[in-house]
Amino acid sequence: MTVEAARIRYHATRAWRFSHRVGIHEAVLVVIAFLVYFLIRGMVVNHASTAYANADDVIALERRLGIYRELAMQGWILPHYSLIKVMNWIYFWGHMPVVIVFAIWLFVFHRRTYSRMRNAFLASGAIAVVIYALYPVAPPRLLAGTGIVDTMALYDRVGYNAQEVRAFVNPYAAVPSLHFGWSLLLGLAIAVVARQWILRVFGVLWPVAMFFAIVLTGNHFVLDAVAGAIVSFAGFGIGFFIDRAWRARFGDESEAVEAPPEAA
Repeated sequence: MTVEAARIRYHATRAWRFSHRVGIHEAVLVVIAFLVYFLIRGMVVNHASTAYANADDVIALERRLGIYRELAMQGWILPHYSLIKVMNWIYFWGHMPVVIVFAIWLFVFHRRTYSRMRNAFLASGAIAVVIYALYPVAPPRLLAGTGIVDTMALYDRVGYNAQEVRAFVNPYAAVPSLHFGWSLLLGLAIAVVARQWILRVFGVLWPVAMFFAIVLTGNHFVLDAVAGAIVSFAGFGIGFFIDRAWRARFGDESEAVEAPPEAA
């Protein structure tokens, strides 16, 4: 290798390590991945009849299992405007905004955990997109005759209009619920690595709050949450394997960069 080629390699390595330290390449990777996820998710929307039939099957299965309680559960909050607003807020603002905030927190303070969770989110998102395409399911809020109402549409027009942007939203992507699955992964990660007791409590309670939010707002069935948990934990397993394989092959990216070669 010539001195000039060695210099180019040295500076390229320094640039990559700097990008890793400040998170530039992470931001680019995650933004691209989520844009691809939402675009693909929004493209598989032309299956309305199948989605409604599959939703009926989900209801039938829940009835056989004795867990079809979505209408009764929503009745807990409908007489209370403040509770409706809280559930709407958790459902809308507690998904991607919370994920982004705590992803940054993990990246800054718990880089190893961040890497594994990033891989878990990307892997579970990929699995979910395949399921959305193969098994579209309409959410409870769209099913006539169930008595379940869309609390976002009735009481939170800003959030409702945002979540109905057709370029990015598939209304028939109820199964699995990544709202719940990702909140579960994130909550567990926070509960495990956080040193402050208040963050640990948040990590434990946040998935519980999200579960009630997705059901009480009429956006998901109980089984959607179960599917979301299964898919997310599958993504975590894949992410853990990828992290171990990457570190075994390339080591820790935080290693020092050798000095630049000097001309003879």
